[in-house]
Amino acid sequence: MKECGRYKNRIRAYGLSLMLAVSLFMAGLEIQTGNISMAETMAQITPGLTNVNVRQSATTSSAVLTQVNGGQSLTILDSPNPEWHHVRFTKNNTTYIGYIYAQYVSILSGGTGGGISDGDFEAALTAQGFPESYKPFLRELHTLHPEWKFVAVQTGLSWETVLENERNKQGQIKNLINGTASAPHYNWRETQVGYNWATDTWSPYDGTTWFAASKDILAYYMDPRNYLYETYVFAFEQLSYDSSVHNAAGVEAILANSFMWNSCPRGESKKFSAEIMEAAAAYNVSPYHLASRMRQEMGTTAGVNATGTSSNYPGIFNFFNVGSVDSAGGGAVNKGLAWAAQSGSYGRPWNSAYKAIMGGAQFLGASYINRGQDTLYTQKFNVTYRDNLYGHQYMTNIQAPSTEARSMFNAYRANGLINSALVFKIPVYTNMPETPVPKPADSVSPNNWLRSFSISGYSLTPSFQGGTTEYSLIVENGVGSIQISAAPVHSAAKITGTGTISLSVGTNVIPVTVTAQNGSTRTYTLTVIRKGENTASIPDVNTKFRINGSMISGIALNTDIAALKSGLGVPENTVTVYRADGTVLTNGNIGTGCIVEISGGTAPVRYTIVIYGDVSGDGAVTALDLLRIQKHLIGSGPLSGVYLEAANVKHSGSVSALDLLKVQKYLIGAAPIQQ
Repeated sequence: MKECGRYKNRIRAYGLSLMLAVSLFMAGLEIQTGNISMAETMAQITPGLTNVNVRQSATTSSAVLTQVNGGQSLTILDSPNPEWHHVRFTKNNTTYIGYIYAQYVSILSGGTGGGISDGDFEAALTAQGFPESYKPFLRELHTLHPEWKFVAVQTGLSWETVLENERNKQGQIKNLINGTASAPHYNWRETQVGYNWATDTWSPYDGTTWFAASKDILAYYMDPRNYLYETYVFAFEQLSYDSSVHNAAGVEAILANSFMWNSCPRGESKKFSAEIMEAAAAYNVSPYHLASRMRQEMGTTAGVNATGTSSNYPGIFNFFNVGSVDSAGGGAVNKGLAWAAQSGSYGRPWNSAYKAIMGGAQFLGASYINRGQDTLYTQKFNVTYRDNLYGHQYMTNIQAPSTEARSMFNAYRANGLINSALVFKIPVYTNMPETPVPKPADSVSPNNWLRSFSISGYSLTPSFQGGTTEYSLIVENGVGSIQISAAPVHSAAKITGTGTISLSVGTNVIPVTVTAQNGSTRTYTLTVIRKGENTASIPDVNTKFRINGSMISGIALNTDIAALKSGLGVPENTVTVYRADGTVLTNGNIGTGCIVEISGGTAPVRYTIVIYGDVSGDGAVTALDLLRIQKHLIGSGPLSGVYLEAANVKHSGSVSALDLLKVQKYLIGAAPIQQ
């Protein structure tokens, strides 16, 4: 067998779930008297399925009329809800009318397009429930390509719910964005996970250049309206095989300028394009999609899993990176090759390029395209497979749908197929913004922390840490002003509130505000007490506890009021303790959020108690505190003030998973919490 070429270089791998699931959400919806109706929409049972039940009514508890297999033609009469289609079909010369679960059905016609008039086109958009904000884009596309068909996929999902479930959080990294020294894309990176504010550094999640994508850039790439342009609408193209449209020349157009263009895999005589076409026909997958996905995963130059030359898995190929998962050490390639080397499904082991291409196409068809996630968009953002929403997603690269869509468009245009009767299945969400989400500015820093903060001739209480925003200082009556100096972590941030600040007698609250390059702000508050003339303005506290600004800590768990008063080093009759709600506490244990008021000077002073680990404020550390720290870390219940400080049980200046671990160890008796 002739070998066409040898290739070398590195690849970039993206994460990939191996779950197999069946799903196809319905399209072409028209709301009428509580039901969803379709005017005689043509459809079929998704190819590859067997023994699909046809039921007497729209419930799994109803009687089974018959069973059908993949490819069975159907006419959809209406749909009582998003999960069921009311269908008519003929099988073995018998006509049946019954109900089939919608996820087993592929729509063949319906929607817009097919050369229909402008009036009918408008009516079809409205009948399907396309929002008004989609329509200007669809009208433009219809003008350019009258044969194109647009199908509304009514997900029934709220826009904010979708964003929240797709957003990167602690322990949930679903979307990555590439960043390099020349194109850092700082404002596209998430700051809630993988970011250190004090050092202005991000931790990568795959290799050295892939970072957690921010919520703003996620919203931009998730908004379907941002794809409704001639080049990018192919993110919604239905990805099944069509012999009247797809050909090898189109595949070569997608592979152009890559190691796969007009060449053969290592050790084989057939070209990549020929093997891709064969796989497409065998598994009902668009060859343009296969070629685009291979190029997306492999890059333009061949790495070890495109040549079978891995030292760990010699002779093993994996063009689609099936089985790869993201890792900061960049080990995704090896994980994908390990999966491809196993015996099992999809023709494994993939010990030839041909087997890897055929098996990868089978995997895509069986796991995604023929089971519901049949567009580039829904393979990246699963909003159609109801049993595993927001999971079972092919790639983590947030830009992959737009990149692959552009490749698909170029292939159709280069081969004169751009005006074919293509079908585009476009998701619709409820409660969407009125206008498309704008693309956020990329290379501006979000960092609004201080690197240093000082007062000339004085020491701050507590000692400066970038994560702490409240500080205090006491000066003598004769001090009429102070000199405040500060420097930001990021050089592009701006600071206001520093320099020479005049002081009044008594309490002076001085805000120092840091404005990041992207416009976000963070305020550090300095409270300066200037003593009154010839008298002490505050009582002299000689306590064994720690006083940091307006907070007092170093108090043991289960400390009662009597023990607190005796530890303050002041006459007990000058001490009043309040609950967090302001009511006086006369007995029992104290907790985070309680307030200690000490009189005896010109004016009383107040300190808020912090007991580390006691986030709930009941004076003890329990599973409730563990839950509140967990909610803070995932963003569902942010902590602030003294409660945020109480969660910082490792005393590092910021709350992380390590604090959670310390509380867990305390609860099982493995380690104490230092106060």
